[in-house]
Amino acid sequence: MTSAQRGAVRTHVLAYAAVVALAAVAGLAARGTAGLLGALLAGLVVAVFLGSTPVVLNPVARSSPVLSLPAAVLFFLVKAFAAMAVLFLLFDVGGVAEHVDRRTFGLAAVLSSLVWTVLATWSFRRRRVPTYDLGDTPS
Repeated sequence: MTSAQRGAVRTHVLAYAAVVALAAVAGLAARGTAGLLGALLAGLVVAVFLGSTPVVLNPVARSSPVLSLPAAVLFFLVKAFAAMAVLFLLFDVGGVAEHVDRRTFGLAAVLSSLVWTVLATWSFRRRRVPTYDLGDTPS
C-alpha cells in the first residue's frame, strides 16, 4: 500500500468514525442510552458489511478477473443472508432489543451506509484508476 493509499484510508476511517460519533451523540440526546447503543451498533454493522467487500473481492479480482463477477455475486448473497441473521439475532434473541433503539439503529445504518458510499466514491475517483485501456491501436 502506497503512502497516498494509506492517507486515503486514514481519511476515510476518520470521516466515517466522526459521522458515527455524531450519530451516537444524536441518538443519546434523542433516545438515551438505547439510542447511543443503536447508533454505535449500526456504525459497526455497516463498517463490517461494507468494509468486507474490498477485503474479500480485491484479491479475487487480482488473481482471476474472470472469476471476479461470480465471486462478487456469491459474496453479495452471503452478505444478504448474513444481514438477515444479524438483524434476527440483534432484535429477536437474548433480549438485545430491550437495550437498543430500533429507530436510531435504522436511521444510523442508513446514514452510515450513505456516508460510506460517498467516501468510497470519493476515494475511488481520487485514485484515477482507468476503467478500460484503449491500447496503442488507432480507432
